[in-house]
Amino acid sequence: MKFGNLVIAGLVTGSIYAVFAVCVSVWYRVSNILNLAVGDFAMTGALGVDNLYRVKGLPLPVAILTTLAVVAIFAYAYDIVVLRIAQDGPRRMEGIVVTFFFTFALSFFIDGVAKMLFGTDVHAAPALWNGNSLTWGSLHFERAGILVLACAVIIGAAFWLYIRYTLGGKALEASGENAVGARIAGIDTRRYRRLIFIGTAVIAAVFGIVESPITGYTYLSGATISLTGFLAAAYGGFRKPGRALLAGLFIGILEALLDGYVNAEYGDTILYALLAAAVLAWPRALGFESAVSG
Repeated sequence: MKFGNLVIAGLVTGSIYAVFAVCVSVWYRVSNILNLAVGDFAMTGALGVDNLYRVKGLPLPVAILTTLAVVAIFAYAYDIVVLRIAQDGPRRMEGIVVTFFFTFALSFFIDGVAKMLFGTDVHAAPALWNGNSLTWGSLHFERAGILVLACAVIIGAAFWLYIRYTLGGKALEASGENAVGARIAGIDTRRYRRLIFIGTAVIAAVFGIVESPITGYTYLSGATISLTGFLAAAYGGFRKPGRALLAGLFIGILEALLDGYVNAEYGDTILYALLAAAVLAWPRALGFESAVSG
């Protein structure tokens, strides 16, 4: 059953896009900054665990916990040293500079460090669920793919529930809508920005560890992942994690179907042409007008 297997493959690929789109959307919602380094944290998680486990010989749980701790500490330090000054200092920066530059520069910095530490070869963290693929009739489910899809659903649902039903989620929304008003109301917007930045960095690293056995990572993989997450997040106006999640899944399924039924060589070209045409035809319905206007 070719169609069913293509949809399954598309859901796995779309889950990758969806998780990073959710991370981009949630952090933009609280900080009005686009995190273009979210994919690099995933790459760091995958390559870091691989190095500590395969090269350094640490037990896998220790390698995972150590890598996640390093990612969290680095994200905290970057917020304190760079983002706090950019957004909270006496010369607060606004507009396109703060929206793109600081996390774009962070992406290049992480890529350079990863190249020095891990080299240019393809690496992957060890598979967390070993064994042959599962079958149901003519459908085939890779174990790593099931974990990826499960992670996407859990992460997306957790963010949706947090934002919709908790006081912290309401404070997060207020921080993004009107930072000055939120501070007057007693909301510590700096704290929320820092927690979400650290949280999305750790989530991206976890997802990189889970997903890397499928695709493998190099030091440059983070930029590609960030781009696809950015694209899916744009379909939700950068502020709606739920729509970003659905957009990521849809893009993954569409990509798989085009590769399977059209031509894998031209699949990406046709995919992005269709996505661009959709934006031109229905910008308001797809969220792009709100993405541009904020």
